[in-house]
Amino acid sequence: MNQGFSAMSPSYIPSQSTYPPYTNFTTTQQTPINQGISSNPVTNPEYAEGVFRRNIGKKVSVYFSYPDSVEWRDKVFTGTILEDGRDYLLLRDDQNRVILLWLVYINYAIFEEEPNI
Repeated sequence: MNQGFSAMSPSYIPSQSTYPPYTNFTTTQQTPINQGISSNPVTNPEYAEGVFRRNIGKKVSVYFSYPDSVEWRDKVFTGTILEDGRDYLLLRDDQNRVILLWLVYINYAIFEEEPNI
């Protein structure tokens, strides 16, 4: 058994998640003031579905990776955004099919026109 292993502490512990669909994070600065502590929000959270929601009706290519699939290891879906939710995206492709995509597997998206960010 490794002596002292449980007594070791990591030098850096991240304060935010790096798990998708986060693109921006919320942090709070704690500043002591004479009468107490003040919380100042630094940024607002931004999720992938918020970007898709503001761009409904625009054409997009969405890149996904499915780590447990041999056939669909990396897949690109191109279509017009119909709807989005907290964890899904609904696209209509050029063959008029409606595709439901789970955003857990998204890598990135490329819009064919300027997106509303």
